[in-house]
Amino acid sequence: MIDPPPPEPVLRAADRIRSRAMILIYLVLEQKQFTAFDAHYFPETEILLSRLSEPKNYGARTEPGDRTVLCGELPCHVGDEHWNASDERLGDLMREALARCDLPVRSTVIETVTRRLPSAYPIYLRGYEEHFERLDEWVAGLDRVLTFGRQGLFAHDNTHHALAMAYAAVDCLGPQGTFDGSRWEQYRREFATHVVED
Repeated sequence: MIDPPPPEPVLRAADRIRSRAMILIYLVLEQKQFTAFDAHYFPETEILLSRLSEPKNYGARTEPGDRTVLCGELPCHVGDEHWNASDERLGDLMREALARCDLPVRSTVIETVTRRLPSAYPIYLRGYEEHFERLDEWVAGLDRVLTFGRQGLFAHDNTHHALAMAYAAVDCLGPQGTFDGSRWEQYRREFATHVVED
């Protein structure tokens, strides 16, 4: 999308930055509620899912009263056996994982839907800082381009952190379309102190 394209050292740096992919597996269940909790975390290596959430439980919604949706997060790599699996197979893997941790799905699964995210989480390989700094410096030199968020700053941040970054960007934007770069640098230092909260 950039014309002229990035110089070769920047392209090499981009090739050395790695991200973990994620498949979101949604099971639509024929029951009002699966559990009373909004999320379950699975740090065990024998459980394929890293997290299970029930979006209905994040708020005070009770509708629809006859069904709920579970979202299973399956870390993977683009092109591996999970990435290439069918929705049906991924739904089976999710149910198998939940059964292993004593959360079996007993109701009818109305539908299984998946979404594949090729760059969900940064992978902090030794020496990644040098490659990221080269990319970040190059992007900072692009006119009228601002990068932030998990992918833009290669930061394992929460959603509320990404929202805070967006609000900070708006705060740096002047009424005539000018951008306060020094204020943005102050915000960038603040972003570096973010701590993931799960």
